[in-house]
Amino acid sequence: MAKHNYYSETLKIQIVERLLSGESGSSLREEFNIPSRGTIYRWKQWYMKGEIHRFKTSSGRPLEQETSIYQTLQDKEKELELLKKFFSKERW
Repeated sequence: MAKHNYYSETLKIQIVERLLSGESGSSLREEFNIPSRGTIYRWKQWYMKGEIHRFKTSSGRPLEQETSIYQTLQDKEKELELLKKFFSKERW
């Protein structure tokens, strides 16, 4: 069974950038001793979506604080949309 390794945020970004520059995923896995085949591609997906903050955690799960901030933001956006609908109907 493979040992769980920790990869720093900067190392993950460097690995993804090397993958994007044309190096093969299997050679990078071997070089950095990454046990799972999909890990590098998951990092690439996050990188391409701009979710670099997910590299900070070892499992890629959002930190509890980030989750609560994200939920607060979603709630405020919903509230704003409701207010926009309400005021647009009031004026007409």
